[in-house]
Amino acid sequence: MKHSFNLTPLSIAIALALTSHIAQAADENSESKDLSTLVIDADSEHSSTSNNFNYVSKVAQTATKTDEKIIKIPRAVSVVTREQMDDRATISVSDALQYTPSIQTNFYGEDNKQDWFVIRGFKQANNGLYQDGTRLYSSGFYSWQIDPFMLERIEVLRGPASSLNGQTPPGGVINLISKRAQLDDDFGSVSGSVGSFDRKEINLDVNKVINDKFAFRMVALKRENGTKVDGVEANRTLLAPSLAWKISDATKLTILASYQKDDSDPYLQFLPVEGTLTSNPNGTIDYDTALGNSDWETFQREQTSVGYELVHAFNDSLSFQQSARFSHMDINLRQMYFGQYSADVNGVGALLDPTGARSDIVRLASTADGDSDAFNIDNRFIYKFDAGNTKHTLLTGIDYQSIDINNKDYAQDPITADGNNPLTVPGVGTVAGNPNFNVYNPSYSNNIVLLNPTTLATITDADLQTTKTKNRQLGFYVQDKANITNKFTVMAGARYDDTSNQTNNTTTNAKTDVDHHQWTSNLGASYEFNNGITPYANFAQSFNPLLQLNQNGDPAKPEKSKNYELGVKFQPKKFDGYFGIAAYELTKENLTRGSSNTSTFRQLGEVRNRGIEFEAVANITRAITLVGNASYVDSEVTKDSDSKYIGKTPSQIANKLASIWSNYRFFDGQLAGLKLGAGVRYIGESYADDTETNKVPSYTLVDAMASYQWNDYKFQLVAKNLLDKEYISTCSSPFCYYGDSRNVIASVSYDW
Repeated sequence: MKHSFNLTPLSIAIALALTSHIAQAADENSESKDLSTLVIDADSEHSSTSNNFNYVSKVAQTATKTDEKIIKIPRAVSVVTREQMDDRATISVSDALQYTPSIQTNFYGEDNKQDWFVIRGFKQANNGLYQDGTRLYSSGFYSWQIDPFMLERIEVLRGPASSLNGQTPPGGVINLISKRAQLDDDFGSVSGSVGSFDRKEINLDVNKVINDKFAFRMVALKRENGTKVDGVEANRTLLAPSLAWKISDATKLTILASYQKDDSDPYLQFLPVEGTLTSNPNGTIDYDTALGNSDWETFQREQTSVGYELVHAFNDSLSFQQSARFSHMDINLRQMYFGQYSADVNGVGALLDPTGARSDIVRLASTADGDSDAFNIDNRFIYKFDAGNTKHTLLTGIDYQSIDINNKDYAQDPITADGNNPLTVPGVGTVAGNPNFNVYNPSYSNNIVLLNPTTLATITDADLQTTKTKNRQLGFYVQDKANITNKFTVMAGARYDDTSNQTNNTTTNAKTDVDHHQWTSNLGASYEFNNGITPYANFAQSFNPLLQLNQNGDPAKPEKSKNYELGVKFQPKKFDGYFGIAAYELTKENLTRGSSNTSTFRQLGEVRNRGIEFEAVANITRAITLVGNASYVDSEVTKDSDSKYIGKTPSQIANKLASIWSNYRFFDGQLAGLKLGAGVRYIGESYADDTETNKVPSYTLVDAMASYQWNDYKFQLVAKNLLDKEYISTCSSPFCYYGDSRNVIASVSYDW
């Protein structure tokens, strides 16, 4: 019998009633005592939400939903702190994770629509991004992009994580921890920066303690910049206020809000494989070529969110946490991209390219116009108790996630054409515009018309179709972390999810309604030796229902995965640092390829990734800081209905990744206050398709930084891709993407 979400409001009501009942009982039985050490007081050694002026973090919250020592978590966890982001003048979340193990970032080049990641050989963007422990619910173009300036840190939990979070991709969870009001002290900073491509930015971060119960913080940013692509520019405004309220010694409420507006051109250039990766008689397409007309293209997005985090300790043993966020987004997107070479257009190729010059292409257009509303709430109890020599931390919770999208788009991506140059097509007649665009000698029309890709008839706004999408998830989870004699840790958890995916094209009245019900689990164990070495093992599962239709218009199958992992962590006693190595086998079913509801869409049967990764983060001395990682993944299609894919590596997956970044800070002498840093990033070979037909070469990039601290002033110069290497980041046939050019950013900041 098919389940529905008619019971969802009742389930939530029962959950909240149960919460109230347990809270009342616990308060009645609790002793009167000072619980501030449980809830309020924190420092960078024990909290993932307070300031951390260091590269090394000892704790993380993403794996357990509580602050836990990383060394005791039987999972692979990495943390990028605010200090590291500042030193490298991070410009996006993808940029922030460039020196994190097993993460292939910016594999499309820098994008202003969303952040892209490959984690442990699997792509993810919309589904694996969280903020403050709750999902940034996104879909397609309605995707959140958080500016890194509003973040305190970024935590990465590698491997499947559905047993705590529900719908997640197999590579892992990226959890963005927001800057929030701090009750301990007043502080602030203001800075301005300029840089390559006419970059101009000013930002502000001010924390004010109002009294012993209230603190307020405001984070703000204004930025304008161009890009390596001619005519492509961006403009961003950000406001992120927060309020901390110490209601009592046992209760704290933090309110978090944000507003971000992007008024820009779309960054990504979907260039053809021929002329970038493979040869073309006209040579190589220029690095700064814009496929779209900047006067016609646009990317306008407003994203607004408001939420809170509530923490209450009933007694020494029992506490309750609740996180909630409402989010709204408005999108208006028009972007041109490569369709095919004019000579290859079926039926009219000889007309469009009569000399066979292969310099002209036909461009298509992606469009989206609409809004989305998302809501997340996570209710959890944490109960600590002893059983003999074993200390248990029992986590139980109920969470609910929803997203509603209203979008206007065309049934098929239209052809873009020059309306100043009508074209006569045999058998069709006069067409309103010429679709040819010379990618080797661009000329941009001031009169763009859209054509039906099948009939070549003119398309107008009257042809737009409205689609309403609704997605719901209700989850119940439990996890127990048992510390046996403070050395041996066992963590086990399970979760049940009830999900619903609905689409309704109100123009054509086409509808889909699919429910999925899924159990997922995790099991891990670690043992910490006296010398700081901690071996561990874990098993974890994930699932991810897809808001996509296959080539037949039927709902796509949900992606499912499982992971087996062995690792060793080391936390040295003689200096501040963390080292980790892990080996894993990660298997995913129903991996998607191509565009939804088109002939290019398909789901591979099963992909198996086997890999190994190494990470080092250390303050080797008071002056020297080091971050390094290396990873290898063997990604292979192991099952599929089409035998030509079996044994092949999926496209865009680099088999080797490595990076190292180091700082040296001068404390004495005439150079006191100077800090120098440099880094090297290596991204290995990948393939342009799922049949290993074309190989994308590896590349190595160099970054550098110099800063000088004088009293409360800081002067900094950062260069990304210092040697200005031109390279192809990845290809996914028929597209290739150039990587980022050299980007130099100079800044001055004042801190108090």
